[in-house]
Amino acid sequence: MNEPDILQDNSLNPVNTQTWVNGRHVVRCVKVVQETHDVKTFCFMSQTPIMFFFKPGQFVTLELNIGGEQVMRSYTISSSPSVPYSFSITVKRQKHGLVSNWLHDNLRVDDEMAVHGPIGNFNCIDFPTDKALFLSGGVGITPVMSMTRWWYDTNSAVDMKFIHSSQTPKDIIFLKELELMSSRIDNFDLSIICERYDIGESWHGYRGFLTQQLLELIAPDVLQREVYCCGPEPYMKAVREMLGNLDYDMSRYHEESFGETPPDAIEDAEESAELAHIAEETPQPGFCVEFIDEACQ
Repeated sequence: MNEPDILQDNSLNPVNTQTWVNGRHVVRCVKVVQETHDVKTFCFMSQTPIMFFFKPGQFVTLELNIGGEQVMRSYTISSSPSVPYSFSITVKRQKHGLVSNWLHDNLRVDDEMAVHGPIGNFNCIDFPTDKALFLSGGVGITPVMSMTRWWYDTNSAVDMKFIHSSQTPKDIIFLKELELMSSRIDNFDLSIICERYDIGESWHGYRGFLTQQLLELIAPDVLQREVYCCGPEPYMKAVREMLGNLDYDMSRYHEESFGETPPDAIEDAEESAELAHIAEETPQPGFCVEFIDEACQ
């Protein structure tokens, strides 16, 4: 094979590579990663070379055929555009979730599907900062993880505080990667809050729920930070109330939004219901962060 033939066969030749633009694209699943007992990451590439550049925090809409019916469902991109030839979504299996269950049970490596996007105003490119506070609950970690990966991979000097709320230690998504980043760079500070831990589990971090007192303890300079928040609606409502109580400049607050009620909101109903009482817990002076097991039932 002569040199021109080699160049022609090189699928990643930058001369032949296209850049991802909003629209419909057929992609192929190239990897499936089991993140936790009920969360999987699905990685995609295009059959023809495409550089999947997007703004960290944006989402795509999957076009699926389930039971002979076309189903559209939106998921945030969890990967970073610093890995340009692929993108990933991270999906939690929901008890009655049509699409999440289908993806977990049926999507395999080499399967193809159509996606639409990328799109979304929730991102760290349009709202840059030198001091960031990431607040996430449950699978809402995906867009802020994309932002974190982007700043980490690009050796950014952004001062990042990352506070994640999880139901139990076994539900913490991306734990090892978060701990690795925290151990390697000085400008990334990680705090994880677990609602409870089950029999046989050990947990030495924060217990209970994110409260105003705990927020001020972990991020005493919260008023000087740009806030990026994603999680079940009760969680985000609670965060907005806490920041309001602190007279935070809400023009610097950003949360996940699909414009209207996101299609996957129905699938998140179970987790939202489990965390609904977060929004009802109005932080007051002296509010106890740690709960005994009976109080968490």
